Amino acid sequence: MDISEVVTDDYEQCIPSTTLSKLRGAFDRDQRIHVIVVAGDDGLKGVVTRKQLLNSHHDPNEKASTVARMPPRVRRTADVREVARLMVENELDLLPVFEGEQFAGVVTARALLGNVLPNLDALTVADVYTEDLLSISADTTLGEVVNQFRVHGISHLPVLEDQRPEGMISIYDLVDFTVRKLDREQGGGEDVSSHHGDAGGADTAHGGWGERSGFAARLLDLPDRDVMTTPAATVESDQSLGEAVAEMLEKGYSSLLVTPPDMEGIVGIVTTTDVLRALTWTEEDRMDVQVFGVDFLDDLTREDIAERIEGIDRKYEEMTVMETNVNVHRHKERVRGSPLLLVTIRLFTDRGRFSGSGEGYGASAAFDDATDVLERNVLDGKEREHADRATKADRDRERAAQLVGWWLGN
Repeated sequence: MDISEVVTDDYEQCIPSTTLSKLRGAFDRDQRIHVIVVAGDDGLKGVVTRKQLLNSHHDPNEKASTVARMPPRVRRTADVREVARLMVENELDLLPVFEGEQFAGVVTARALLGNVLPNLDALTVADVYTEDLLSISADTTLGEVVNQFRVHGISHLPVLEDQRPEGMISIYDLVDFTVRKLDREQGGGEDVSSHHGDAGGADTAHGGWGERSGFAARLLDLPDRDVMTTPAATVESDQSLGEAVAEMLEKGYSSLLVTPPDMEGIVGIVTTTDVLRALTWTEEDRMDVQVFGVDFLDDLTREDIAERIEGIDRKYEEMTVMETNVNVHRHKERVRGSPLLLVTIRLFTDRGRFSGSGEGYGASAAFDDATDVLERNVLDGKEREHADRATKADRDRERAAQLVGWWLGN
């Protein structure tokens, strides 16, 4: 299946000279916008994402062209699996579509999922959801929430009390809340760009930049219950993935908390990224390796990663690796020009899920550290499994001995 039916020219666009303050205004105005296309008379210049602006400090007068990143290009005839893989690996929910050298439109994650919706009924939520769930309580301060977003590179956090869902807070909720509070405090707001890059209007705001940042700092002491969205949307793990995605598309959700069938509690979260990743699954023998943060692989290739993971798979023959996720996160710290990177590897196997994290200056160093931790965790899991088997065998022998003793005694 290709993407020809879901290519569209309906997207948010700006010209290269648009200031970042206007882009922020566009993102604040419409929470559905996650990516803005930067294009001039001579064609596509790149894209700017909401997450990119929120996770970095930029001068409000900086131009869009200075922060725009060029995403992978796809063609109308591109396969759905390949487009989904590119979206996941580049952490984008929009990709530009080209016909030859001509920019012809975009394809979005929501349109892609809508197009394959009938095929998703072959899976359940349990097949794709993420178990490693980070959560917070209703008393967590907004400052702590912001730190979680930055450290873990995530955009949503569920609010739980005794494993019961109280709500959900996203980085977009946080920005919207902050902007509204600032506008109320200062009696107005900044002019924002209109759709498709209208450069009209002045970049003005009531109050100085220092006043705005000072007021925002005070907001960080507030509890997240003031910002979270309630109620938190949930889905049972045995529900059809098609039904879950249909609800997400209809209500504009990007994630659902996962509950056990007919039970209380939360076991994980399913996101649009999880579903996109599922679209990349194949029945080929080649190992499925998904890499997040490919831009940071300075001295490492996807082939290097796959070869190392396959080596671990071969070493532990009793275990079969079905999928591998590698997440690369860059810190601000540098040594001799090399950034400090955090690499987290997750293995999905027939013996359970294993993970390992490591830090280092440069992708190779961080990845090597992470794989060392991963191998130790896999080995520990293997030893525990053998110990459990031995314990079970001992219990079986003890029960058998008791039974034989009872026979002999009668």
